[in-house]
Amino acid sequence: MRTLLLAQPHLLGKRIKNPITARAGFTILELLVACAIFAVMMGLISMAISQMTKGIQTSTSKVDAFQNARTAFETVSRTLPNAALNPYIDYFIASGGSYVSRGTNTNAPTYYGRSSDLNFFITNASSGIGSATDTVTHAVFFQAPLGYSTNTNYTLPQGVLNPCGFFVAYGVDIGRTNMMTNSIYSGLKNNYRFRLHQWVSSSEELQVNTNTGVISNNWIGNGKLKLGTTWGCRPLADNIIAFVARVPATNASGGFTNVPNSYFYNSSQTWSSSSTIQPAQMNQLPPFVEITMVAVDENAMIRLAGSATDASSAATALGINSLSSLFTNASSYTADLNAITAGLSSKNVPYRVFTTTVPLRGAR
Repeated sequence: MRTLLLAQPHLLGKRIKNPITARAGFTILELLVACAIFAVMMGLISMAISQMTKGIQTSTSKVDAFQNARTAFETVSRTLPNAALNPYIDYFIASGGSYVSRGTNTNAPTYYGRSSDLNFFITNASSGIGSATDTVTHAVFFQAPLGYSTNTNYTLPQGVLNPCGFFVAYGVDIGRTNMMTNSIYSGLKNNYRFRLHQWVSSSEELQVNTNTGVISNNWIGNGKLKLGTTWGCRPLADNIIAFVARVPATNASGGFTNVPNSYFYNSSQTWSSSSTIQPAQMNQLPPFVEITMVAVDENAMIRLAGSATDASSAATALGINSLSSLFTNASSYTADLNAITAGLSSKNVPYRVFTTTVPLRGAR
């Protein structure tokens, strides 16, 4: 360095900068800009994570909701095939019906025919069934070998018969109402919802008539079908707004066709004395039943129908007009289903339609 100064006297008195330490640092403005960019990037990342979390929560909620509906649908599909009639051949009196249940009729038997002490029927539930007055679409009732009894003193054989059924009703959860009488659970909210219910009555409800030796025909009615845990009625899934059952129609020769175009079915038919052919439905199960179920999202129910206290108002809020008039004519099945899905879509309500054909093992 000294040699350099002597060789260049004009540098004397001047401070020589080290090239290593002469680099310029960040200015305050540059630091502020960098911090601002970093803050914006962190904000964008935070928003993306928040939206992704909400999306996952929403998707999970929808999956859970429809998973419950799917599980309920599988319960119907597993239970319905066990419906039993156990028909047998009996004498029939032209004007008095089955010879076993003839009562005081002393006329001679006229025909042989199918007879049964049991019953299978599908009915329009829009006008109410039993104490479940705010029911919609269809209901199916039958006896099945479920082996259920409420009497602990009974030792029931395996496969003993129970009355059973499925239907949709709008209202609060009766089981939760009973639970909320306890002050510990009094803070729970009991929401009005469309619910698919399963009714299973104890085997002792199938009482045998001592005069005829057959099961009494009042196995279901206002005194037995109640929305409460005591009577074996329990909700399978919430937000089921439609439950539809179609059965095969009968052809002119008394057999079954392969096209399901008839809604309502009752195996307890009467045999007209003017006909020599027994009605095809009489004491006979249909070969299969086609079940359709429509489920909607819980968040949509809260958003649109959270304040509704009856089925009609709730359905209207979801975009479905005159729900009680739908699925009453089998020829309008497709149009009625389209009316429901179109109404739900108009209100941006997520929904699922479940459909399956259930064969009945006891059909002949």
